[in-house]
Amino acid sequence: MKLERISIERDDTMGYRATEEHKTWLFDLVHGDLKDEDILKGVIKYYVLSGCRINEIVDDIVYRTSYNLDGVKDIKEKVEEVLEEAAGI
Repeated sequence: MKLERISIERDDTMGYRATEEHKTWLFDLVHGDLKDEDILKGVIKYYVLSGCRINEIVDDIVYRTSYNLDGVKDIKEKVEEVLEEAAGI
């Protein structure tokens, strides 16, 4: 998988997560509209580069979307699966 350079906009309090682009990515993530490569890019851009962990993705889904809590576990597992695949685990 080849990653391309992405332009990013940073906010000092929320890192890269305080953008409309992040909100769109989060919306697409909870609706299953992202390819694995786009999930990986988003995790790196919005969470890893801000020093966040996977649990903060869960927090963002719970507190920044109206997505039902039952599906959050499935989304977390999908994100972990994509990360493990990228890491060769």
